[in-house]
Amino acid sequence: MTLHEVGELFTYWAAHPPVHLMVAAYLGIGRGKRAVEGAEASLFAELGPGFVKGDVHRGLPPVILDFVELRRRAAELH
Repeated sequence: MTLHEVGELFTYWAAHPPVHLMVAAYLGIGRGKRAVEGAEASLFAELGPGFVKGDVHRGLPPVILDFVELRRRAAELH
């Protein structure tokens, strides 16, 4: 699956959340046993860190723009 396809899927899920998650949220069953109020926000939180408010880069390593360093690290892996 390409990054573009993932983006399309997430956009679709934002407009049309998966039914099994919505039903579980409504009934208060499953992970977290959410209340009906705020179920949409909790649903997005279950889809991944890109769907919640806050720092979307949380938990990711810092970006390295030094190509010499990147080449050195790649050589260490092989």
